[in-house]
This record gives sequence, structure tokens and C-alpha cells, in this order.
Amino acid sequence: MKRQKVYLVLASLLAIISILVIVYKRGYLNTSMSYNKLSTVFAIKDTATVTKIFMADMTGARVLLTKTSGGWMVDNEKPAAMYKIKDLLMTMNAIRVAQPLAKNAQNSIIGLLAVSSTKVEIYEIQPLFTLFGHPFFVKERLSKTYFLGDATQNNMGSFASLEGMAEPYIIYKPGFRGFVTPQFSPKPIDWYSPLVFTTKLTQIQNASFIDVENPENSFYVNKSGTRTFTLLDSYKNEIRNYDTTLLVNMLSEFRERYYEQFLQDMTQHKKDSIVHSQFTKTISVTDVDNKTTTLCLYYIVEKGDLYEDDQLIETDYDDISLDRYYAIINGNKDEIYTVQFVQYLRQLQPLSYYLKK
Repeated sequence: MKRQKVYLVLASLLAIISILVIVYKRGYLNTSMSYNKLSTVFAIKDTATVTKIFMADMTGARVLLTKTSGGWMVDNEKPAAMYKIKDLLMTMNAIRVAQPLAKNAQNSIIGLLAVSSTKVEIYEIQPLFTLFGHPFFVKERLSKTYFLGDATQNNMGSFASLEGMAEPYIIYKPGFRGFVTPQFSPKPIDWYSPLVFTTKLTQIQNASFIDVENPENSFYVNKSGTRTFTLLDSYKNEIRNYDTTLLVNMLSEFRERYYEQFLQDMTQHKKDSIVHSQFTKTISVTDVDNKTTTLCLYYIVEKGDLYEDDQLIETDYDDISLDRYYAIINGNKDEIYTVQFVQYLRQLQPLSYYLKK
């Protein structure tokens, strides 16, 4: 019986402590705050603990950035651009309060934030409370919620509020020229990684380079050693007399090859037109874990007038871009990208380019 009473007392104390911690963290007990503490109230102290970032605006745009064992993901579907995630985390760590707003301006700014702002929810691995240096009840928790508004008159700060605090503030990033709100974009496309190929040379098992219009220019590559490969022609006959340096240099570039742009707003009619009439080349790489990445390229064709020596030769002429291609990645015909020719210059060379002269 006595033991049950002890347990009941301990449980009651833990419950009271938990309530006090929650109330304290939400700022309900903070009737005043030192300048130093106020300055960093928006900041995330340790960005390594951040696991999720949710952002949404009043137009309906929303995005969820999630930390996984394989890197950050956008809406649990596409890899995020790591340099953008790093910039965002650095901003959340560096963000500071420039100053509170004047009392006579607060209601106006609160009203503006209510109808035009970006909501930012930040989740971290955190304890509910720490007692005598020991964390208790550690799990993923919503740690901060921002409402980020427009720029100040000098464009060097943003109007913002923090959930749990009654007053809005002007926030800024030290050393950054401009206001921080645009760095918290709620549009998924702004966070997508532009990487297409990420396979290191030593991880390439095989690769194919198919020229649809001129099949004799196609060729295949198979791994034969750690950094050695077998070159095959379009009939998959082995070629012995080829420039190994040229081939290895080209294959080495697959560690980092990009697309240029994701054409999010293209109509279905336009997509169908590209897929059914403008196919030209395919580049495919399979790694040692049997993961294959395939890039299918299509001509970018624009209608125009053809002139020669200032004389009109033909109207409604199909002008094929020499700088870019449309692209489909891994067979997903619902998503059309553009890639720059120069980004895949060596991969688009014909078989003859690799033969010894």
C-alpha cells in the first residue's frame, strides 16, 4: 500500500512537471523576457535534431520536408536538394529578432499575418523535459510554429509571429541582404533535387547509350573490373580498340548529372505530342545493386520561319533546339523535364567518338 502511494506521488509530480514545462515552453509564464533570449526565440539551436518541416501559405501551396536515413525527401516522394535544405536549416539556426513592433502597429501586422503569411511547423527530436541533466520522454515533437509575412519597408526584415507569443516581431538573418520569408517556400517544386544520375564510376555495373534515329551510333558498356569496362557496339559485339580514357572519363560523370527544369504546368496534350513524335536518345545506367536510372530524350521543336540570305524559304518551319532536350526520367511520362545538351555532351557522342583513330 505504501509503495502504491509512493508511485502515485511520483506520477503526480511528473504530471505537474510536464504541465509546467509545456506551459513554460509555450511562453504562457513569460511576462517579460531578456533581450538576448528574445533575440533568439525564433532560432533552432541544434538543427541536427530537426526531423520534419511543414510549410503552407494562404493560396493552398504546401510542402512537407522529411529527414530519412537516405536524406531529405519532399512530400515523401522525391529527393530534396540538399544544398537548399542546408541553407534552410542554417537560416533557422541564425534567424534573430530585430525588434518588437510598436504597440500602435501590432494589431495591423497581426491582421496582415492572419490573411497573408507562410505557416512553418518545425519538428525536432526532443525530451518533454530534462531533470538533473537527464532527458525524459524523448520523441519527435512540434517545437516551433512560425507565421512569416511580408518584408519591412527596407526589405531587410520580415514581419513574423511565433505561436505561443502574443506580439509580432521583425525578424532577420544576420549577414543576409534581404528578407527571409522567400527562403521558406511552401511550393514542392522549389525543393526538388535536380540530380538525375548519382552513380560513382566504381558502382556502375552496365550502361547503354541508344540513338533511336541512327542505331549504328548506339553502344553498350559492361563492368569488367573495379575501374575497367568492356565496350560493345550496337549489335553487342565487343570492341577492343577503343580509347579507355575517353570512356572512363565519360562514365565518371555519372556521379553527378542534372536536369535543368521540371515543366510542372505542361498540358497533357503537349506531353503526349512530345512522347509520340520527338523521341531521339536514351541513356541508361545500372549500378552494382541492380538499380537502374534511365533518361529518355526528346527534341524540343519550335515553329518558326526559315530564312536563308535574308530570304524567306519556309513558313511554319520545325526549328529543333541544339541546346536542350525534353526529358523523361525512369519512364514517368507524366513528368517532363528539360536537360542541357552541354550537361550530357560526352554521353551523347556516337560510338565512333570512343574508337581509336
